[in-house]
Amino acid sequence: MAFFEPFRLERFFAAHEFSAKHLLCSSDCETISVRELLAMEEGAGERLLGLRLGYTETRGDPGLRADLARLYQGLGADGVFVHAGAEEAILNLCLATLRAGDHVIVNAPCYQSLAEIPRALGCAVSPWNLREAGGRWTLDPDELERLLRAKTRLVTLNMPHNPTGALMPRADFDRVVELCRRAGAILLVDEVYRHLERDPARRLPAACEAYENGVSLNVLSKSAGLAGLRIGWLASRRADILDAVAVVKDYNSICSSGPSEALAGVAARNFGRLAERNRTLCAGNLDLLEGFLARRPGFAAWSAPEGGSIAFPRLGPAAAAAYGGDAEKLALALLADTGVLLLPGAYYGCDPALFRVGYGRKNLPEALAILESWVVERGLS
Repeated sequence: MAFFEPFRLERFFAAHEFSAKHLLCSSDCETISVRELLAMEEGAGERLLGLRLGYTETRGDPGLRADLARLYQGLGADGVFVHAGAEEAILNLCLATLRAGDHVIVNAPCYQSLAEIPRALGCAVSPWNLREAGGRWTLDPDELERLLRAKTRLVTLNMPHNPTGALMPRADFDRVVELCRRAGAILLVDEVYRHLERDPARRLPAACEAYENGVSLNVLSKSAGLAGLRIGWLASRRADILDAVAVVKDYNSICSSGPSEALAGVAARNFGRLAERNRTLCAGNLDLLEGFLARRPGFAAWSAPEGGSIAFPRLGPAAAAAYGGDAEKLALALLADTGVLLLPGAYYGCDPALFRVGYGRKNLPEALAILESWVVERGLS
């Protein structure tokens, strides 16, 4: 197996995430304390304190898998496979299902591992590009149809999308499912921002609900705001795929943390409350961001996100002129001057004038006020 290319986004965060004073590019949502989580369920604290610290089951605690399965229509506990975060789930699924010479289609831009792991395994990887037009980021199902080949093994979609906040219309999603069915391809949908749709009525069905060869990927880090638990999962009706994933997992984490799984069970049983809390927070922060961008068009403009907790603005004319159209130069200057961190779009392999902003944290008003003062002081508005 070829070595992986360095994970550009993660290397950037390793250098800056824990030293920056204000993260204005976080992909996850506002978290809560262990005390607050346990208070959601009577007796949860005592059960956690009584937990014996042995190994857990490779596929995850059966009770946790049953709780997570209730987030889907027509799925039982056997259709859920727990992992130590979404990243391990991506790795194990790719190792279990892909071989050198397979063809993989991945929406682009994407979280790097969705494309890099198949590439390192010797697969031919075709990007399915999002386009920005008419105030929206979109994916064209016709382009997917052109990209499909006889050897297409896996199609990977992320909805709502990281980093643009795009959300595919239901009719387009149904067509994607039908194209994958016709090609006999597995459809992996990264659904980590599901339940954070700006309009909940536009929520797409989970891949595991919509397609017999669908695999849903999710995690408690984003919509639930519990990144520290490091609990993610795969959900699918394809028992053979999950069986193959189990073989791979024996060679990395083997099992997840027992205390994390116990806390994750509380979160899964209260998932609706956690996700709605963060969806409401995101909605309020979006209003603030829209107002800021309307006041400061020289700094940046965007196609407003339709879901998730992140967006992908582009430098406006004043900021682009001052920093040569390079959002990384601007981001490093902003960080040095104020301690506010933005994520340059170049770390997604995109136009360097793009950058990621996160709006799922409670401190956004404070960080945004600091950014706006800096923009005004430097004549970038």
